[in-house]
Amino acid sequence: MGIAGSACAGNARAEEPPRPVHIAVVWTRLPGAETCISPDEMVMKTRARAASDTLLTLDRKGADFSIIGRIEPRGEGFRTELVLRDAVGRPLGERTFESPARSCRALDDSLILALVLLVETPWVRDAAHGKPAEELGEIAPLPRLEGRADERIAPLPLSPPERRPWMLELGLGGSLAVGFAPTPTVGPALFGLVRPPHFVPIVLRATAYPFSVDRSTVAGEGIAVRGFVGGAEICPLGLARPGVEALVCGGAHLAVLQAEPLGPRSTAGDLFFGVLPLRGEVRARLGAVSPYAAATARFSPMSPGFVYRAPGGQDRTSFSVPWLTVELDVGFAWHALP
Repeated sequence: MGIAGSACAGNARAEEPPRPVHIAVVWTRLPGAETCISPDEMVMKTRARAASDTLLTLDRKGADFSIIGRIEPRGEGFRTELVLRDAVGRPLGERTFESPARSCRALDDSLILALVLLVETPWVRDAAHGKPAEELGEIAPLPRLEGRADERIAPLPLSPPERRPWMLELGLGGSLAVGFAPTPTVGPALFGLVRPPHFVPIVLRATAYPFSVDRSTVAGEGIAVRGFVGGAEICPLGLARPGVEALVCGGAHLAVLQAEPLGPRSTAGDLFFGVLPLRGEVRARLGAVSPYAAATARFSPMSPGFVYRAPGGQDRTSFSVPWLTVELDVGFAWHALP
């Protein structure tokens, strides 16, 4: 009876599920990468995709393995390094990759996938199946290093790079135009910027100057001028540094000036003409919303103007657009997608 009881107890203990393999995640965001995925969010999302016989935490105490990761700005994107280590700190494999993504959060899925692949390596899977440390050493022995103590073991093969997503930004600001109207005028500015994969940013921009600017011709006569300008641009030059981005854009715009009469003998008129903008813009990269400041030189090859007839019968120009005008504007850009 005692023997039977002992056998039953032994069977019960044998059927108990093995302890999950404890993997500690250490995730460091270097200066310029503070907006990247946080350690808590990374662990939570990796748990959802990893096997149920592994336990991922931020606590290194008693961990069977650890994944040491860091991310930093590099050029126009980010560089990521992930290293899998055993309980005594020996490197078992690593994944290092660079991404040209301008938004750090666009890398979330790639980072989670890289962590899951490290969790699924043979060392971790064998430990999850309850194989002892001696057997692990026979199955996947670590090479004996005769050279420097810090020499790394060959990295694991990398997964194919993910396709860079399209990115959309929307902007709203205020504009000051000098030379576009008879006197400096202000108005709202809107734009949408698309960053296609493997191509330069494309911008659609529109600015309105709804406040009338007066220009007198003769006593009691004149015109009140309002304006609008908008069109498409591309930004072939860009420079990104931690926290700052600069863009140089050029394109073609359609400009409209509307003149309303100020006296009984004055007449209304409209001007439609093309302008060629050259824009320099600087942004502070603060996350989803980035403040910006820009200066634009507008070239008007046609230099159109409003003409009126003087009392003597001569045609005279009340206002003509100079061949070069200037626009200054400030505002905010919102990273809408992804």
